[in-house]
Amino acid sequence: MLCLTVVYCHLLLTSPSTLHITDGTVNPPVNTTSGSVTDSDIIRPADANSSSYEEFEDSPTPLSTLQHNDRWFDVWQRSFTDTMDFTVKQLDGLFENDGELTIPGQKEAKAEGRIQLAWEPRSGMLSDTDLRFRIRVRLPALKERVDLLLSDNEDETQNNTIRAARDTGNNNRDRTTIALRFRPEQDSHYSFRIGAGRRDQLYAMTRYRNAFAFSKQWAMLYDAELYYYTRDRLGAELGAAFQYEINKKHLVRQNNRFYFRDETNDWLWRHEVHHLFSVDQNNAVIPHFMVEGLSQPSYRVEEIYGGFRWRNNMLRDWLFFEVEPFVLWLRDEDFKTSYGIALRVEAYYGRDT
Repeated sequence: MLCLTVVYCHLLLTSPSTLHITDGTVNPPVNTTSGSVTDSDIIRPADANSSSYEEFEDSPTPLSTLQHNDRWFDVWQRSFTDTMDFTVKQLDGLFENDGELTIPGQKEAKAEGRIQLAWEPRSGMLSDTDLRFRIRVRLPALKERVDLLLSDNEDETQNNTIRAARDTGNNNRDRTTIALRFRPEQDSHYSFRIGAGRRDQLYAMTRYRNAFAFSKQWAMLYDAELYYYTRDRLGAELGAAFQYEINKKHLVRQNNRFYFRDETNDWLWRHEVHHLFSVDQNNAVIPHFMVEGLSQPSYRVEEIYGGFRWRNNMLRDWLFFEVEPFVLWLRDEDFKTSYGIALRVEAYYGRDT
């Protein structure tokens, strides 16, 4: 049945459509791996002292120069983008002064983000599905310093982790979050948020992010967060990632992250290793390994995860397909080996104006 479904979807995507729109440009990520959380904030030595270490949507995404025969998914992507942009422009208009003149070259309000659907069957859990989304709204009327963020998961460092590895009792962060983000300056390393999330709690957060290049190949990315939730109370995060660029196709990265939880007075820690290999313009493979645990009652392991992700965007620059075989060990399951495979479809929307 699964094979028949895959064949049917492939025929549906590749079949011609009678709909036609003259403008065939879309707004894609830069390359096949750019949509991956492990590669979204990769820096180059020239960018090390800038504020480019941000979420994937903070990076410029030039318009595609490829022209395609329009099909139903092209129409859907552009229609969805236009609908979101129209809504955002109405919101941005609420902050404009009636007598204020439009400055030539000023950016227009827009929304951009991604939607991901996934089926992640594993041993004993064949029906696991996942829906991920992230939306960012830019408001030029507020001097490009205030954004509206909406996401299914407040932990931006785990955008591509399977649901089984996120839904542990020790890392209950997989909750829809909406927030307003303010930056003192457009290129500031500091940002501040107020919003709601994590079981309908109100929260306030301050964050610092930066990067530093030791050489042409070695770089470090680091950040710190301090936040307060109405019920979970005070919390903090510290993160540091070290990356080594072997060549233009290979990059190795090691991530370290610590979460302090005032409610339980302990630390949640996570260590990861990723190897990003860009096969060509449309294909990439990312083997990765993760271990996560708690500081109390001892520095013990709570879960171990290993996966090998294949990522492809051959049909469109903004449309990605992923296949990821994985192995998972959880303390809640007495570390019994669980084998699985994640099948994902991911679409990006939003365009530069």
